Amino acid sequence: MHCFAKFVLNLILFVQLTTLQAADPIPPKGFRPIFNGHDLSGWHGLNPHRAARLTGDKKAVNLAQQRTEFPKHWRVEQDAMVNDGHGPYATTDEEFGNIELLLEYKTVPKADSGIYLRGTPQVQIWDWNQVFDPKNPTRKPHLGSGGPFNNTPGTPGRDPLVRADRPFGEWNLFRIRQIGNRTWVWLNNKLVVDGAVMENYWDRSQPLPIKDPIMLQTHGGEIRWRNIFVRDIVPEPPEAPVKKPAVRVKKNVAYLGPDRKEKADLYLPPTFEPGKKYPGIVIIHGGGWTGGDKGASREVNIGTTLALHGYVCMSINYALAKIGSPTFPRNIQDCKRAVRWLRKNANRFQLDRQHIGAIGGSAGGHLTALLAVSGPEVGIDPMEDADYSCRIQAAVPMYPHCVSTWEGQVPPRPYPNLPMFTKPQAEAPAVWDSASPIKQLSKDDPPMLILHGTADKTTPPDQSRRFCQAAKEIGVQSRLIIIEGAPHSFHLQPKQRDLRPEVIAFFDKYLK
Repeated sequence: MHCFAKFVLNLILFVQLTTLQAADPIPPKGFRPIFNGHDLSGWHGLNPHRAARLTGDKKAVNLAQQRTEFPKHWRVEQDAMVNDGHGPYATTDEEFGNIELLLEYKTVPKADSGIYLRGTPQVQIWDWNQVFDPKNPTRKPHLGSGGPFNNTPGTPGRDPLVRADRPFGEWNLFRIRQIGNRTWVWLNNKLVVDGAVMENYWDRSQPLPIKDPIMLQTHGGEIRWRNIFVRDIVPEPPEAPVKKPAVRVKKNVAYLGPDRKEKADLYLPPTFEPGKKYPGIVIIHGGGWTGGDKGASREVNIGTTLALHGYVCMSINYALAKIGSPTFPRNIQDCKRAVRWLRKNANRFQLDRQHIGAIGGSAGGHLTALLAVSGPEVGIDPMEDADYSCRIQAAVPMYPHCVSTWEGQVPPRPYPNLPMFTKPQAEAPAVWDSASPIKQLSKDDPPMLILHGTADKTTPPDQSRRFCQAAKEIGVQSRLIIIEGAPHSFHLQPKQRDLRPEVIAFFDKYLK
């Protein structure tokens, strides 16, 4: 009787477990499941790389073999499709065109994988704990998952905008929208790819196929997939970015007072969440200290990009020099006053007073670097609003002019005189030294990310190399990114390389 009762109890438990495991996944409204949660129906095995160069009978045999191998490496546990890291990819029997795809995945250290859309690689999945290897510069697992890794290296959108991966052991959620050739990817509710063109890996001269299967890649480590849902987007819309809330722009703000003609443009996030504080960034234009404008294309690109990622940005005009009308230290004082203005007006913009950064290019790069390294002891802080600090917590000098020595052009040519100074360098070395970022470095300076192109004919790249090295030698967190082929004066998306992921990740690390 005891044995019979135990048998009945085990049978009841087995039936309950079977019922739980067989429950169909419940898709969000408008979506449908393409994995039923309890078997591999609707999927088969295919690694397209193994069959790509085969034809005729050889190809047919290979495809049949991959279908036979599929269940040896793929299984279903509870509600998840599990791969052991080997074998052909899990491939849908159905073909898809314009879609929105939802799925969750969980993987293990040192494994990577990907999602093929329209049979094409791929939305990348990395072990983001891997260290960047300079010997393999196109492989950047440390930037996180979600990018179209098989696109041409250096093209816009190939690297994710932010790293959004969760720790190992936790499920990650992808939301992927594929419309025509363009791809949008959200990882764990963060936008990591914003309408990038996905190249046709098989023939880059051609667009993506109109329809083809979805594939889940196998690549050396166990990976689990669940809650795989799709929404067909019909009819096919034009290849245009999906409309999203616009950055708010407030032009010609009188941050220096009514007596000054120099104004500022504010770039604000689309909305302010109640109770949330946002870091600030001052944007400083270039122009050889004598020209330039806060509304130039570079400054608009930077302000819009950073505001979309949750920063209160302030692009400023500042005192510009003319022959006979020097402006130092008034130009750097205007930059410092901008920092103070943000802190003074923090409540208006839900600004985090403790986290303000700066970014600028060329002469603006010089002023950005000087803003980062010049404390009160240098004697160039402005008198106005002295109750507020003008120190910043992070800086991105871009191809910063004269950041190490007073020279420019390639090959370098010394500048014995500059319009912003009252006297030549030989007659006023102390004044020139107070404007020299490399001579004002100290160990308490904020982190810096320096950007410079190899094709720069205005500011020698060695300026940035020396400045970065000097900062590192005294313990300042400093990193130099050299962009191969980039000229003087570029924004965050030069054709040589999309710099948005690097700059956003840097500011996120030190300001959020």
